[in-house]
Amino acid sequence: MRIASRRTILWLLLALLLRVCCCVTPAHAAQVEKSNPAKVYMHYMPWFETPDTLGPGQWGWHWRMNTQNPNVIDASGRRQIASHYYPKIGPYASSDPDVIEYHLLLMKLSGVDGVMIDWYGVEGTNGDIGSLLSNSNALVDRLGDFGLDFAVVLEDRFSANIGQAEANVSYLNDNYFSHPSYIRLGPSAEPLLASFGPINFQTESQWTQILAQADEPVAFMPLWYESQDAGGNAAGEYAWIYEDEAQNNHLGHQDSFYRYRAPNLELAGGVAYPGFDDFYSEGGAGSPVPFEIPHDGGATLDAVLNQAAQFANRVDFLQLATFNDFGEGTMFEPTNETGFDYLARVQEHTGVAYGEAELELVYRLFLARRSYAEDAGAMSNLDGVSGMLAALELSAAAELLESTAPTGDYDHDGVVGAGDYLVWRGAYGARTAVYGSGADGNYDGVVDAADYAVWRDHFGGRSLPAAAVPGPSSLALIGLASLGCWARVGRS
Repeated sequence: MRIASRRTILWLLLALLLRVCCCVTPAHAAQVEKSNPAKVYMHYMPWFETPDTLGPGQWGWHWRMNTQNPNVIDASGRRQIASHYYPKIGPYASSDPDVIEYHLLLMKLSGVDGVMIDWYGVEGTNGDIGSLLSNSNALVDRLGDFGLDFAVVLEDRFSANIGQAEANVSYLNDNYFSHPSYIRLGPSAEPLLASFGPINFQTESQWTQILAQADEPVAFMPLWYESQDAGGNAAGEYAWIYEDEAQNNHLGHQDSFYRYRAPNLELAGGVAYPGFDDFYSEGGAGSPVPFEIPHDGGATLDAVLNQAAQFANRVDFLQLATFNDFGEGTMFEPTNETGFDYLARVQEHTGVAYGEAELELVYRLFLARRSYAEDAGAMSNLDGVSGMLAALELSAAAELLESTAPTGDYDHDGVVGAGDYLVWRGAYGARTAVYGSGADGNYDGVVDAADYAVWRDHFGGRSLPAAAVPGPSSLALIGLASLGCWARVGRS
């Protein structure tokens, strides 16, 4: 009986140990709960390049256009870019893994269900088609880590002939449509293929030939009022940003689409946007868009989101346009000018239980990635923070982030001490374009007495080395060794 009892206890302890180990395995993306069940997708531009991707001093066109030079930097560190708005994290490369992580976590905690990638294909006349594809694929490769879906908005304007368009759809068929996270619509769950146009191919026969490269029927959706260009191949349309010049009637166009066009479509997509404030004229790129829609401090976004809510039963999804078209000033991405406000309004629309504090946590993770990039242990811990955020374990993520990148650690050595005071004193009075960087401890873009108070209040804080967080394999070995010793003692 004593031997049987001891064996039973051993098995129970082993089961408990395995349960504990399961609890500390890497977190998996959790589904965000939303009180608004409508599908919300974010239109995403993968076209940004920096010297890290192009070579010393070289910047992609979308950061510079024809008149700006991001190598010109003011006293705060702000670069000269082709936009009326400055990203909170500064200008970036679309392939940067830290940037992709930051973007996708912001979307997730805003209640966004997926991404609609502005997609140029594998063949075309644009010289950057290779980098656009690799940037898009870098984004797609991370979507599963954060539980987000995706589809593409096909740009056919750079397809010089129908063969190139066929090659692009063939690539989609072979690489995207079968992806478990690819968006499918309609009663037959067909892969969504939106078109920003069509532009170059405007007959039913052409699109019949192009779409035949897919192994299954496709939910092909041109822009609003353009489905006739694809004939019977079109499954519906999606709305976009538009206003007649100087008439301030963009809301009227949206209202008309929802009321009169969408009910007659098999599939329909709505749109919401914060405004339209392009930089084309200032950037020496002409004036291809003859209107401007003021942001009005978020009032424009509120108006279009209210429309979307009013007519939610008439569309299959709402597209947020856009996450990061800085050149057209339509971005939901946080900027120095707008903060997290636009995503906070999206949070209200989707009905998630999160607010700006959670978005700021994602921003802090990004800054920590930059500050501790050379510290392998810290970066390992930050991987854990990212996984916890994706799993919606937000309190645990905040604790691990603080223990890895302590508030007030201005010299980034893992300790809030005298060295950080010296950094603060040396930077006193300075401004920073990336809020929260350097000695800007309260994230307001200015190094002042308030940042000294942050340092003082956190003095003595220390980072937690990665070795202090044992992985599941370490726990299992320790536990099994302990059980073995206990059992051996019991037999003696």
